[in-house]
Amino acid sequence: MKCNNYVQQLLEDLKERVVVKSLTKGEEILSIGQTCDYVGIVRSGSLRMYYIDSEGNDVSFGFYLTGDIFTNYEGVLTDVPSQMIIVAMGYTTVELIRKEDLLSYYDSSLEHQKLGRRMAELIFIQAKKRIDFLLFLTPEQRYLQLMETSPEVFDCIPQKHIASYIGVKPQSLSRIRKRLQEK
Repeated sequence: MKCNNYVQQLLEDLKERVVVKSLTKGEEILSIGQTCDYVGIVRSGSLRMYYIDSEGNDVSFGFYLTGDIFTNYEGVLTDVPSQMIIVAMGYTTVELIRKEDLLSYYDSSLEHQKLGRRMAELIFIQAKKRIDFLLFLTPEQRYLQLMETSPEVFDCIPQKHIASYIGVKPQSLSRIRKRLQEK
């Protein structure tokens, strides 16, 4: 989800509290077992959110590029330790708004509460789209949708991670790409 007017307003209102963090390739900003206590914005670079399945494979759940909002919102809402990992795919700069600052901001006025609700709704819609992506599209349709909605992912995310995101093995992704080129 791209940074929008709601998030820009939040960043402006909380500018003294925003934490800027620089990450190197492979550095985790969220690890398994850690509680996510922030909402972040990618200012430059890219992040990948993934989990480890029951067979020990890492499975990409989401990619966050410049301008995208990222979080493990379940942790923000419930303090549940994360089952996800968020890692930098290269040199990446992020801005973080801590949970306690968000809650304090929301409590300060009705307008701020509305802004928080709208942001939560956008995060929910993003999660719902990911569920629909996996449930209702074939792997080829997933690949085409990813190309249409986020073509820049193909410039900065390795193919093996794109394959796991659309739910196939890298060899299957190669076959999908070959079939599409032949059409």
